[in-house]
This record gives sequence, structure tokens and C-alpha cells, in this order.
Amino acid sequence: MNKIISACKIVFSLGQYKIIALISFLVFLTLYLFALPSSYTGGVISFESLTFLDGKSVFLSLLMAALAALIMVFIIYLFKQGQSANKASATGGLVIGFITPLLCCSPLLPIAFGLIASLFPALNGSFLGPRVQGFIATHQEALFAFAIMLLILALYQNAKRITNGVCCRASTMNIKNLGD
Repeated sequence: MNKIISACKIVFSLGQYKIIALISFLVFLTLYLFALPSSYTGGVISFESLTFLDGKSVFLSLLMAALAALIMVFIIYLFKQGQSANKASATGGLVIGFITPLLCCSPLLPIAFGLIASLFPALNGSFLGPRVQGFIATHQEALFAFAIMLLILALYQNAKRITNGVCCRASTMNIKNLGD
């Protein structure tokens, strides 16, 4: 937690990152507010899905948007410093957070598995779609918790890189050449 706070102090000491964080937060919040209740609308993202917002969806949207915005700012900061950033866990958290409500009740999975079954009849994928949808519907909260844990992990990994600072790796070839 101290690394995340220290990284926030480092990054937000520059004013441009506050603006990037605010814009990122608003974009991610809008996406999550529309996407999370889509499990109630059959996977359709529209203004209609906003009518299904409840306290839990709003809280999850605020939390995941804040984490995603901080990760976005940290990654941009690291790239500008010439460092690499950890993007895998951030991508996993974002994808799971967006895809879970979309796949829960939409016809995407049965169509996809039906297509797979038509191409490869031995797989018999037409029955798999409803089973996967049922799993997603019954374990949606656990999938959201997993997405949040991945976002926190990505935030910590990138904060750790920021607080460690720019580290130069001198190769042994360059060190040998310095002696000549």
C-alpha cells in the first residue's frame, strides 16, 4: 500500500497526470456504468442498461474505474520515463470486468459454440454455451472480485516500478569497454 501511495505522490506531482487520470476515470466509469448492468439486458449496452443500475453496480463501477484510471496513468508515466510497464494483469482485470456481464445473458456464447460445433461436429459445442453462461451468471460476483484483484495487482506492480525509479542495466560488454 505504501508503494502505491508513494507512486501516486511521484506521478501526481506533475500536473498533466492529474488531467489524464480524471479523463481516464470518466471514460472508464462511463464504460463500466453501461457494461456492468448489461447482464440484465441480455448483453445489450445502451442507455436502457442504466435503468438497471443498483448500489452494487455503481460501487463496482467506481472502484474498477478508479483502479483502471490509476493504472493508465502509471503506465503512461512509466513509458515516458523509458521503463516497461506490467500490462498483463491490468489487461486481464479490464477484460474480465467488461466481458463478464456481456457474456452472462447475451446470445454470443451459444452462437459462438454453435459455430464451433458446425465446423467441428465432434466437439458438440452447442450444449456448452448455456453451461458457460450459467457458470458466469452464478459466479458473476466472484468474477468481478477476481477482476478487481487483478487490477490491484497491476496497480501494485506498476507502482513498484515507479518507486524503484529508472534503473540502468550496464551490460558486461560496456563495462569491459570502459576499462580500455
